[in-house]
Amino acid sequence: MERVRATNQPIRWKKTGGGGFIFKGRLIKPGQVFTAHPDEVPKAFRDVCIPLDEIPAPPPQEEIEYVASAYTVKPRGNSNTWFDVYDANDKKINEKALTRATAEQLAKDLAG
Repeated sequence: MERVRATNQPIRWKKTGGGGFIFKGRLIKPGQVFTAHPDEVPKAFRDVCIPLDEIPAPPPQEEIEYVASAYTVKPRGNSNTWFDVYDANDKKINEKALTRATAEQLAKDLAG
């Protein structure tokens, strides 16, 4: 039967090499064994602090879907010459009024 270690349990580490290692206000001397969560020991110290137990695998992460932002060009008020660019949340992007060509170019540039 194989032992399964929960990811929130600390594992045992052994300090190798010379010098001390201050961990949570304690001085860890060379050759000393201590317990800590894998995320508490910085990766920079993993060459001198060796895990004695198996480091549990991180939980699988969900894939993130990226949605392309949609930018729309709408006339400012009742004007036929001045326009604004709005994002998908209907938030105005520009501060000053733009001409149709400039507003369409801005929307195209923001969309990528």
